[in-house]
Amino acid sequence: MNDYLSKFKALLVQLTDDERDEVVEFYREYLLDAAIANYDDCVAELGTPKQLARKVLADYSIRFNENLNANTSKRQKSQATVRTIWLIVLALLSTPITIPALIAILAVFFALAVTVFAFAIAAGAILIGVTILAFAMLTAGIGIFGQSLWVALFYLGSGLAIIGAELLVLPLFIWLISVILQGIAKIVQNLYHRFVKKNRAERGGHHHAKDN
Repeated sequence: MNDYLSKFKALLVQLTDDERDEVVEFYREYLLDAAIANYDDCVAELGTPKQLARKVLADYSIRFNENLNANTSKRQKSQATVRTIWLIVLALLSTPITIPALIAILAVFFALAVTVFAFAIAAGAILIGVTILAFAMLTAGIGIFGQSLWVALFYLGSGLAIIGAELLVLPLFIWLISVILQGIAKIVQNLYHRFVKKNRAERGGHHHAKDN
């Protein structure tokens, strides 16, 4: 048991020392109460240390996201959301599940990947195209400045206007990315709660909490 918990604790590097000690102590008490001491018996009951660690990290990440307040910056929220998505994906992929469930999860992941990829390609193409147009107009304006002042000013003004519009649209683009990330996080969380079975140690923890 000590070897199992030692390996499990070493994988919880993303938690604080207090959180890590609390989690390890919880599973130590559970294994002691269940009279499980052998390493293989621990694996049979809780999964491998890596599987259990991924599940615990996913749970903590979900709770961390839920507790973010209004003072948290958009960048920090996006980083936390991406981290949660990644940890949940790892937990899902490391959890023994049936073939139909695995197919459903992979189908959802594939659909999400295609959607995000298509959006990124489209947005990137539009951004690059508009930027090239803006610089082409600026270059043209500078090139004909000595020949036709008004035409040159038109090109220069149009180029600067396009760049200004891009800067105005940029916050909207960032917000849209944030919304997409939050949507993906919700989907993977639903998959997590749907397919990752609650192990008996967690059920014991819930009953213990209710008794208190």
